[in-house]
Amino acid sequence: MPISNRIKLLIPAIILAYPVAFWFAISCGDNHFKRLPIIGPVEVTTSGDSLFHTVGDFHLTNQEGKEISQKDLEGKIYVANFFFASCKSVCPQMNENVRRIQEKFKGSDEVRIVSYTVDPETDSVSVLADYAKKMGANNQQWWFLTGPKDSIYSLARNGYLLPAAQRISEGDFFHSQDLLLIDKDKRIRGIYDGTETYEVDTLVDEIKVLMHEYFELEHKK
Repeated sequence: MPISNRIKLLIPAIILAYPVAFWFAISCGDNHFKRLPIIGPVEVTTSGDSLFHTVGDFHLTNQEGKEISQKDLEGKIYVANFFFASCKSVCPQMNENVRRIQEKFKGSDEVRIVSYTVDPETDSVSVLADYAKKMGANNQQWWFLTGPKDSIYSLARNGYLLPAAQRISEGDFFHSQDLLLIDKDKRIRGIYDGTETYEVDTLVDEIKVLMHEYFELEHKK
């Protein structure tokens, strides 16, 4: 068979084989997906290890009157945001987008959503229960939390590093449309504008990236 004819026969085979080879390469590699950044200050120890910023513990109450702390989020990836029930500006749109996140991970025991009220003096447990019902929240997966205002604001500033919570005048409260992605090690892995559909879509995709990151770590043990 002439060489030119052999080449013509090989070309389709190469084209068909390339996707298979590419899939094999990325499936077997140790780093075949992007890893999300770890956000926040980093402390380097004397031994050269990096200590990343983590969200501190908290003890607050959810819409069912149950106490919730970081212990309830152990081994979970979660999305956090700050809102208040009487908000008429960014909160309704933001929480509608959060509801989409809940739907995307419906039934997943690995993903949680935590919404903190920034107006706890008004947003009692009963108010949050009504709000959660209005939002179609699954009470096992999406928690609306209230508690002492100082504790919530300290958590926003020092835990979630929200600049909007820095200078709050007495009797006032801040607005934030940020959604924060927190990993199983309590580290901030992404910040997204909760009012922008495309950013929330990115957040959904990056939750999946984070889930895959932990899946690979687990299977390397």
